Amino acid sequence: MGLFVHRKTIIWLTLLIGMFFTHASVYSQNQQAEFLQAYDVLHKGGHYDSDHLRGYILKPYLDYERIKQRLKKSSDQTLIDFIQQNPQSLLADNISSDLLDRFAKQGKWRSLLKYYQDGHGGTKSKCNGLEAKIRTGQNIQQAQQDALKVWLSGSSRPNSCNSLFSLLRKKGAINDANTWQRIALAMDAGGTRLSKSLAKYTTNPALVSLWTKLRKRPAKHLNNKLLNKKDVRTRQVISYGIKRLARKNTSKASKQWTKFQNTHHFTPIEKADIESNLGVKHAYNHSPYALQKLVVIPAKLRSEEASLWMARMALRQGDWSKLLNAIYGMPAELRKKDIWQYWLAYAEKKSRKKVSVNLHNLAKNASFYGFLTADELNQPYERLMQPKRNWAALTPKIKRIPAIQRATELFSLGMNDLAKKEWFWTLKRLNKQDKLAAAAYAHEINQPFLGIVTVSKTKDWNQTDLRFPLKYQSLVKQSAQKHRIIPAWVYGIMRRESAFDPIIVSSANAKGLMQVLPATARGVARKLGIKSHRTSDLLIPKKNANIGAAYLSQMLKRFKGNYVKATASYNAGPHRIPRWAPDFNISAPRWIESIPFNETRNYVRAVMSYTTIYDHKLHFRNRKNMRLSQRLQLVGPN
Repeated sequence: MGLFVHRKTIIWLTLLIGMFFTHASVYSQNQQAEFLQAYDVLHKGGHYDSDHLRGYILKPYLDYERIKQRLKKSSDQTLIDFIQQNPQSLLADNISSDLLDRFAKQGKWRSLLKYYQDGHGGTKSKCNGLEAKIRTGQNIQQAQQDALKVWLSGSSRPNSCNSLFSLLRKKGAINDANTWQRIALAMDAGGTRLSKSLAKYTTNPALVSLWTKLRKRPAKHLNNKLLNKKDVRTRQVISYGIKRLARKNTSKASKQWTKFQNTHHFTPIEKADIESNLGVKHAYNHSPYALQKLVVIPAKLRSEEASLWMARMALRQGDWSKLLNAIYGMPAELRKKDIWQYWLAYAEKKSRKKVSVNLHNLAKNASFYGFLTADELNQPYERLMQPKRNWAALTPKIKRIPAIQRATELFSLGMNDLAKKEWFWTLKRLNKQDKLAAAAYAHEINQPFLGIVTVSKTKDWNQTDLRFPLKYQSLVKQSAQKHRIIPAWVYGIMRRESAFDPIIVSSANAKGLMQVLPATARGVARKLGIKSHRTSDLLIPKKNANIGAAYLSQMLKRFKGNYVKATASYNAGPHRIPRWAPDFNISAPRWIESIPFNETRNYVRAVMSYTTIYDHKLHFRNRKNMRLSQRLQLVGPN
């Protein structure tokens, strides 16, 4: 098919580009339209003469599709030419992976090493490169160690790695001991299929089979006679079964644990591991005995999660000495996080000990606990008061990067998935400063989601201007005013839920800016008297914001103006909030830390701090913004 045949289609695509893609491109609409037509034809395996698009930034995508659709028929030289013509690019890496795979299947190990680059390509390329090094005798010992690290994973590996793994088995690098280790990793990751495939390489495949059955039906299979054996692997399988049972029935799991302690000799480390798990499960249920069960586990042997839940239950119950005990038992890196620095200082004050935390430094962070500390010290929110940085001097460097130019053009064409692949491929090669500049550029081209995610790659959580853009401002204000809630809260929810991607859909089928579930939307729409509501409406920003804000308003009324409870209900559902109620009034931060769902606990902290940031952005000049602590009402039994 040639250009003449598609002239009408190109004219139509030109009009489409002009109507729907707002970011300005340096290329003509005719070039864009013809590229889209050529890409569509080639992607479907057709023919298209696109040589006259040679000057267009996305021309390599057409050459790439031409090769990929005829990969088996393409010569080695065709692939090599493409790699050389498009050096240091995502597409070249992809073709290079295909070339290395071809050389591996043909046994051309020296040719493979000629084009293999450490760190380029994915796991498939790495496996091929390591096998080539071993087979050609290049630093065999190191190559075998690196290959074993690839193999020793709880996840399945590409089929291209099978030849390498067979080679490792022949050389004795993969043995019974590390096969069992990999099965354990797979079981922890829920990989029963992988575990079953590995069972034949162990001395006890029947025990592996039982192990996989314990995942779904632990109560039944913990009575299997195979578990009567008194060796370390049997104890490991028993431990797994008890932990799986504890997820469904902590009481039954505790009884099984008592039974097995009477028949098997568990080491102190094994005992502490199981008891840590059981104690955490009791804490999930807010059992009054959970704290005591966790306290008796030696601090050095207590799991990290057990120390965390010991701290959370001590917080919920107001036991400051046990809170100090739990924090002291945490790994140093965990103890340094602002959350535990805050509670360490709090517990030290309550226990009349000298405060060991530099609270003034903690108050500088634009985070939930940074803001709380600033409130207690009666200090301004320092990070929010800093002048905006002028990124204009740094973004030109980012704009000159070819992969960023390709990503920008792909965004302008609405080919967002390909654009993001180019973008994230590039981010891996940038330093922190350039990543921040790339985030600023993402906002410049109206890609706030990308900008926010790009900043997250730097872990610089105090970059509030780049992390919290004021997108959809009039829409947010209108929906908030209509449903009588504050715009900053709508912003906080929207920022956490979608990072301003209006068409994002979660794995749970939550949709749009405020990630509203279709069933929830239908119920809200009925209450609002919207008779024409359709699920697809949730991908329309105005309609999504209206439904989301209305639901927020309903939750705030349901929980009598308590922002923390209403926020938690938006994430976990309103029916769960009464289950998590304390026996007596406690502060909102103490209640938040005792929420049993990690996602909801992190969500509430984030939304409340984001709300504080947006309230500052919207109202600081007129002094109408609120401090975080002003919005944290007590949480009680009702």
